[in-house]
Amino acid sequence: MKTVLVVDDDPSIRALIRLYLEGGGYAVLEAGDGRQAMKRFAGQSPDLVVLDIFMPEMDGLEVLQKLREECRACRVMAISGGSAKVGMDLLGHATIFGAHDVLEKPFDAQTLLRKVTALIGPPEA
Repeated sequence: MKTVLVVDDDPSIRALIRLYLEGGGYAVLEAGDGRQAMKRFAGQSPDLVVLDIFMPEMDGLEVLQKLREECRACRVMAISGGSAKVGMDLLGHATIFGAHDVLEKPFDAQTLLRKVTALIGPPEA
């Protein structure tokens, strides 16, 4: 079974993404901030990292840079709902920093699962 590491500081967003992904057949790991994400990534080697941009401790762009240093082939999808609030295209920046895809919050299960499947294939492949 393919595994997705979901990194978001909002527990309700992590729970919703977990519900969507597990409903689609994927295994899910969670991290509440960038530092936890790096520890989980090192210990688990997930197939995909779904990474929020706005987080305390270590934001998503910092995590993305570290992931690229440690694993150039790792698949990453950046998510954010705050770009409009700060007047910057942070999801665009995430692509520049090496994210393979981006997804703006809010999103539905079908959109998330379609993008995850495009990045890493079906859960049992």
